[in-house]
Amino acid sequence: MRDNKPTNRLLIDVRCYGEQNDSHIHAYHQLVLPVSGVLELEVEGCGGQVKANQAAVICSQNRHAFAAFEDNQFIVADVPLQWANMLDRLPAFLPLSPSLSSYIHFIATRLQHAPLSEQTQQQILMLLLDLMSEQLQTNLQIDKRVNLARSFLDDHVADKVVLVDVAGASHLSVRQLSELFKQQMGLSPLQYLQQIRMKEAANRLTQSNESIQSVAESVGYDNLSAFSDRFKKHFGHSPRYFRQNDKN
Repeated sequence: MRDNKPTNRLLIDVRCYGEQNDSHIHAYHQLVLPVSGVLELEVEGCGGQVKANQAAVICSQNRHAFAAFEDNQFIVADVPLQWANMLDRLPAFLPLSPSLSSYIHFIATRLQHAPLSEQTQQQILMLLLDLMSEQLQTNLQIDKRVNLARSFLDDHVADKVVLVDVAGASHLSVRQLSELFKQQMGLSPLQYLQQIRMKEAANRLTQSNESIQSVAESVGYDNLSAFSDRFKKHFGHSPRYFRQNDKN
């Protein structure tokens, strides 16, 4: 069975599962996070459980099936491909750090309290992915030179950035930087820069009254049209739509 929901669809909700489910695949990543009970899950022939302090990461196109035999609740997040370059580097079954477990409890409380707007779901998912990325980086023991490159990029979100400058800050050649950064981070330096620019733009749009032009300039875009096009490709909606629907 193939799930053909659009790849730019974003959804976080609480689900309960029964005793049988046909194996299937879908065109987006999916996170299954424990609230209560145990979910038996098989991902690409690898069996395991989603339970207290352990989540599941189902990457796009991975065939999976699941079943539960008691009362249960799980948070399920359908993650668009462009939001999660690092998920395919995580194991199918992921032990949860205390910070991740605490945040999952917070998400469950929010979801049970009231329906969440699409905008709020986006904010929650961004932080969830950030926490998972931090856990991945801790497990991988990121090379110090890659961390120097990341620090340079984090400090130059609003500036024009060329790879030779990033390489110089990390004491690597451009070729070495590109290869090592992609190997350890799962994306290129410029892809990483684009990600943090879009996250910063989303935060400014929802947490300030800055004009969209000002937000664009704050993340390195002089051309408003180019910024709007990039933002829409990243999030599936324009900056104007993003801001107008923040309170919905």
